[in-house]
Amino acid sequence: MTAQNLLREYQGHIVPQSYNAGFVALSFVVSLVGAGSTLELINRRTGLRGLYNHVLLMSSAVTMGGVSIWCMHFIGNRAIDLADGEPDMQVAYSSGFTAVSFFVPILVLLAAFVAVGTNNSVSWWRLITGGVLCGTAVCGMHYLGNASIDNYTCVYRPAYVVSSAIIAIVASNVALAMFFVFRAMWANSWWKRVISAVVLAGAVSGMHWCAAVGTHYRLVKIKPEGNEPSRSATVVVVICLSLSACFIIAISAILRARNMRRSALRAQQITLGAAIFDKAGRILVDPDGLIPSTVVTDSFLEKNTKEGFNIGHPLFHWMLLASRNWGMISSLVGGMRQHVSQLPHSRTHKDGRRGIQLVSDHGEMIESYDMIFRELFCLAAAALADRLRNDLTSIGVLWDEILPTGANVRRPRAQQQKPDRGGFVPEAIETGDDKHDSLNMAEKGINIRQQDYGRGSLMFLISHTDSERDAERFVSAGYRFAELHQVSEIIRSSMHIKSHEFETKLRDMSTYTSEQNHLLPGVHLGFFAIRARVSSGFEVLARKGPFPYAVYQYVGLQDPPELQRRQCIPANHSGG
Repeated sequence: MTAQNLLREYQGHIVPQSYNAGFVALSFVVSLVGAGSTLELINRRTGLRGLYNHVLLMSSAVTMGGVSIWCMHFIGNRAIDLADGEPDMQVAYSSGFTAVSFFVPILVLLAAFVAVGTNNSVSWWRLITGGVLCGTAVCGMHYLGNASIDNYTCVYRPAYVVSSAIIAIVASNVALAMFFVFRAMWANSWWKRVISAVVLAGAVSGMHWCAAVGTHYRLVKIKPEGNEPSRSATVVVVICLSLSACFIIAISAILRARNMRRSALRAQQITLGAAIFDKAGRILVDPDGLIPSTVVTDSFLEKNTKEGFNIGHPLFHWMLLASRNWGMISSLVGGMRQHVSQLPHSRTHKDGRRGIQLVSDHGEMIESYDMIFRELFCLAAAALADRLRNDLTSIGVLWDEILPTGANVRRPRAQQQKPDRGGFVPEAIETGDDKHDSLNMAEKGINIRQQDYGRGSLMFLISHTDSERDAERFVSAGYRFAELHQVSEIIRSSMHIKSHEFETKLRDMSTYTSEQNHLLPGVHLGFFAIRARVSSGFEVLARKGPFPYAVYQYVGLQDPPELQRRQCIPANHSGG
């Protein structure tokens, strides 16, 4: 039938309509992709301030308003066939209204996501406000998009209009409530986010198809020929936006997998973590529930069979002291970084601290190993401070315990004498047949200790943030404060910490530097107790937790800090 005949037959009348099942299914998939990417972006928001959070806020509004709602609407309208699919009778859109219908829901959703907020505790009035705004954005975009139809007049049935609005608002509230309740509980695993995304996509699709069933199209004119966007062009735009949303989901999944993989690898190394607590006793974590951490070195080389990296090692004692004197060490960090960069490396790495060859080609431990280990500790602390946008002097004090991480293996020990074969560069050794590993290490000049240890070691720098400004700075950098019972198992499992009472240890850390340990002026009685070790040497009895201290009154020294600095330099650069 010609266009003129169709016009004479249907002009001013309701045109019969049918639905394409393939496009109906595709519209839901598009909405689901947009909703999933939106929730993924919202999950990574940690506050209302900071460029990081602003980018996530805008991106989540675009993926929800532009993909889940706008793209779904036009794919859904593509599923409507008018007049038995006659090409000249299909819907044509006005460019201006089409563009407006894209930006309006984005602006409304910006207000909705700001209203919802990023608090760890669920605020129901915020959720309801955000859900109502989200449902309003869905409804508003739908009818604004229909207003962009150029060749038809839409006829609505009031009952379907009201029903579609109720579906959009109620389902949006349910989806956001589910998501933020899971998020507040740190129980937002991927399948729970998928369920929330399905419900949110159901809100968009349910509203659209309820309204579409109650909508009839009265023909005004035949589809115009010209520069109006065609249905195919609209589909192309929708595909591009949907692929962008898929890209966001893929990147987020890759980043999460990479973070988990890094945590697993660090469990096999000497790692330094930052345990930062707020006034409520909550700990600072990233959106995945992990504490900030960095690698000190790949492994610790033992000089003899009696030595091991533990709380009794002189190097650990030095690190305990150094962490309480960052003010004197901060000026030395530049020289340490330059010295470490000049050491021989077994592999190239953007971080000069990684890949240092601590064993020579002859299998001998390099000179000044202890000094290098100290420098690596200080540089690791400086790296954590930079990542947290903090000063080294405020990064915290070292906790007096070392937690074993990773699987049980036998730790390598470097030989002082020259071996028969080539050198060995300390790396994380994969588990396997013990006999085979022993032979390989013997060939490389490494003796095996008989005692089992955790493959890696985890140390903590502990600090407290008492001011709102400091807490806001961490939040703006992309971190959150979480309750210990919510994230302790996440941290323990992801970092492969062997302690099954890790939450208790976190609670000990939270009070480590807050206890009152200042000795008041007066006469004090001390108790000095030692016991012999089974291997050799003695152990001194000390109280667990932070040590008591007193301010020493300098007499006759005009510049004590400068004197302390001069005394620290040779100690820091000593070989043993």
